[in-house]
Amino acid sequence: MAPETVRRRQGEQLESALLAAAWDELVEGGYARLTMESVAVRARTSEAVLYRRWANKDELVLAAMRRHRDDRPIAVPDTGSLRGDLLAYLTSASEALAGFFAIAAAAAISGLSASTGASPGQVRDRIIGDRPLSRDIYERAHARGEIDLTRLSGAVLEMPFQLVRHDLLLTLAPLRPARIRSIVDELFLPLVQLEVKDLTQGRSGPPRPASGDLFRSIRWVQRKRIEEWSRTRDLTFEQAMVLGYLERRPGVIQRDVAEMSYTTPANVSLLLKGLERRGLVERRTEGGRKRVYVTPAGIDLVTGLDAVLAEADEMVFAPLGRDERAGLEALVGKINAHLTGGS
Repeated sequence: MAPETVRRRQGEQLESALLAAAWDELVEGGYARLTMESVAVRARTSEAVLYRRWANKDELVLAAMRRHRDDRPIAVPDTGSLRGDLLAYLTSASEALAGFFAIAAAAAISGLSASTGASPGQVRDRIIGDRPLSRDIYERAHARGEIDLTRLSGAVLEMPFQLVRHDLLLTLAPLRPARIRSIVDELFLPLVQLEVKDLTQGRSGPPRPASGDLFRSIRWVQRKRIEEWSRTRDLTFEQAMVLGYLERRPGVIQRDVAEMSYTTPANVSLLLKGLERRGLVERRTEGGRKRVYVTPAGIDLVTGLDAVLAEADEMVFAPLGRDERAGLEALVGKINAHLTGGS
């Protein structure tokens, strides 16, 4: 007999438990071996409880898949650039969805569509659904001046994820980093950058740039140089900067990394996991706190980053003389002190 705590489940709590049991049965035994009885046994309930909610096995499996998908949203990164956000998001989506797509495809092929009246492809699409890129990514890029959302169609904005989705359905495995970079750098960014370029046509004379635009131009030139260097080491801009920071400050906590990179702890956690998988960083528990260290392999990979940073600065400030640079540093220091409360 089921324990009292199990028999008293009801409503959403009961439905969640039933769908979780159905998902676990599907993962462990596959669609063909899953039965209403096996799910009921795992959930420690009766088949009648299942049949009151789902007419048959197919409806139960479809519901379990949708629940599993919806309960695991993909974290939306905030790296400070459209390219960085796209690379981080598509990498997370690829890794998170590859296993799910494989299970969904196997179930569709194994006969999930038999009692639904739909083709295997239609069933697959119902399970997988569409997960367009978070609008937040594009709205932040629009605010930074990287794209103009008023001139970009929904089809263009959905393209990066649709390409990842297509590859996942073909291979049922996470995309390689080089493929994700190709989607972002070779297919998507050139397309939206052309749209931004079109905005400058037809103007009578160049507009005077605002101060914010000047700073964005400086950051863009510096970032571009660092990104070029990072790609030769199969790193993103964000990964290179984090590795360089950890080399200078070994043993910091994750919150310190988040503050340095002006992003959220959740996004930093995703970035560090990717670096850990490559053996470039490691997290150790010391004094009850997790601290982050760059490994020797990580140090080797970012050797020369300081020189690249200096080179990028020199490239930007080359037109200025010594006194002009000192004056600019004083002005920017004044702005920075104001923004940080004098710290």
